[in-house]
Amino acid sequence: MKKILFILFTVQFILIPRITGSYGANSIGNNHGHSVTNQGKKTIKKDIFGDTVIEDNRGNRKTIKKDIFGDTVIENNCGNRKTIKKDIFGDTVIEDNRGNRKSIKKDIFGNTVIENNKGYKKTIKTDIFGNKIIEDNHGKKQIIKKDIFGNVIIENY
Repeated sequence: MKKILFILFTVQFILIPRITGSYGANSIGNNHGHSVTNQGKKTIKKDIFGDTVIEDNRGNRKTIKKDIFGDTVIENNCGNRKTIKKDIFGDTVIEDNRGNRKSIKKDIFGNTVIENNKGYKKTIKTDIFGNKIIEDNHGKKQIIKKDIFGNVIIENY
């Protein structure tokens, strides 16, 4: 009986953290988490400028900071940079250093419109039944709705 209890007690503290994802924080305030799928470790910390820095055990690093205009800037160690800002009309604009630009705005009907600088445009609407309709300018259409059991159904047209 003691052997069985010892084995159960050992399994509880050794195997359970490996099966489920884990999260921890140390006394300095650096947080880290382990992914369930690839068991990678990510560390989230603040630098001396107050920027959020996310690092993993493979050497990848992302920095999230605010610039002098109040825009959010996301940079990684490969030199990629994205800027998220609001324009004078209140639309959200996402730009990167490669010249790509995405704009998220509301049209006069209250629909959300996402468009980029290459001419691709997506519109997200809600119909009278509460279903979400996603249409793009290439003629593709998706309807996201729930059935009577609460399951989400996605229909492509």
